[in-house]
Amino acid sequence: MRKGTLILISLLLPFFITGCFDSHEIGDFAYVTAMGVEHGISDTFRITFQISKFSKSSGGNGENEGGGGEKNEEMEIITMDSSSLLSAVSIVNANISKELNFMHLKAIVISEELAENGKLGECLAPIVRYRHIRRTTNIIVCKGKAEEFITALMPYPGELITRTLEELFEKSNTIGYFPHTTLNDLYDGIKSSYNALILTYGAVNKEEKFESDGEFFKGESDVPGNFNAGDIPRKGGSKVELFGSAVFDGEKMKGKLTGFETQMLLLARGELIRGPFSITDPEKPELMVPIDIKEIENPEIMIDLNEDKPKIHVKLKLEGDIASIQSGINYETPEKMTIIEDALEQHLIKGIEITFEKCKEFKADVFNFGTTAVMQFWTIPEWEEYNWLGKFPESELKVEVDFTIRRTGKLLKNKPLFSLEDKK
Repeated sequence: MRKGTLILISLLLPFFITGCFDSHEIGDFAYVTAMGVEHGISDTFRITFQISKFSKSSGGNGENEGGGGEKNEEMEIITMDSSSLLSAVSIVNANISKELNFMHLKAIVISEELAENGKLGECLAPIVRYRHIRRTTNIIVCKGKAEEFITALMPYPGELITRTLEELFEKSNTIGYFPHTTLNDLYDGIKSSYNALILTYGAVNKEEKFESDGEFFKGESDVPGNFNAGDIPRKGGSKVELFGSAVFDGEKMKGKLTGFETQMLLLARGELIRGPFSITDPEKPELMVPIDIKEIENPEIMIDLNEDKPKIHVKLKLEGDIASIQSGINYETPEKMTIIEDALEQHLIKGIEITFEKCKEFKADVFNFGTTAVMQFWTIPEWEEYNWLGKFPESELKVEVDFTIRRTGKLLKNKPLFSLEDKK
């Protein structure tokens, strides 16, 4: 009995000690952190891979190889024309010593030209099916060439590019200047009968809008954030910026929303946890009153489908803090505080209505009102017969905003500035 047991164990043992025959070391792979897709010249698509070379610096007594140095990261950019992603990956793998790995892929960048030509489905259908790419990967539509965008995409000093991209997209629900959309959102958006697709809009800032010389700005202030990526008047910092959004009808890009309009959109959808807004000072229009607001309840959306035109009613309940009063007017008093509250309510109502009318021109329900309207139908055939996306451009919108100021910062009362010249 003992001899038979030993023989059986000897025969079975090899099957339990072969678990590492197909294992790989970390250094066996080339990790793709960002990928760009655009129209090709010698083939259908031009695909760009950003490959990060992770390494550690030596020296000192810390956690990195016994040293306290920072992690260094170098980028390698590989661009090629190919008929599909699989072909491009195969050709690249044949020409480098390592194997492409998409485990750390954080962003897929699509050129605006390709999106406007209605090639989005043709381009991304193979990517959605490709099992090495997660559906949680972020999607960006970029101005100009995707290759240029990927080349300019660099990590924040002292960070890995993966961490930089993660932190950028996390800011969507706390700033609201761009939406956070993934590969899964894209796939659902181009096939949905409830709503239209919206994607993050990005660009390389070439500092063309930054003016070094000229007269100082005078007159009433414009709406802050009312521009798209690539048009921000700034200098320095990262060359790549995410600002605004691209609106689609099916798989074809129809237009863009600015950063401010995207804020209005996300506010109406209940996806903006908190965000900075600046309104024109009611008593001094040339100055601004910055206010930090947050939603305290989910938006209340009611849709009436009993008439020819869908009638949409949105109620928002917000609160916020006054960040600054440039004019020095004592808006902290209860009598004056209501002036600021009313001004912000009207500012948001007007902004949401303008954004809504713009989306109606695009014939794209990016507000996701269809997900509320569908609940009034018993069956899918009834819903499809109603044709919500076809009725959306005819719809009407009414917005109500209830805003309350909770705090006024570290100042309880503004006092006028003392000046001898004013005394005279």
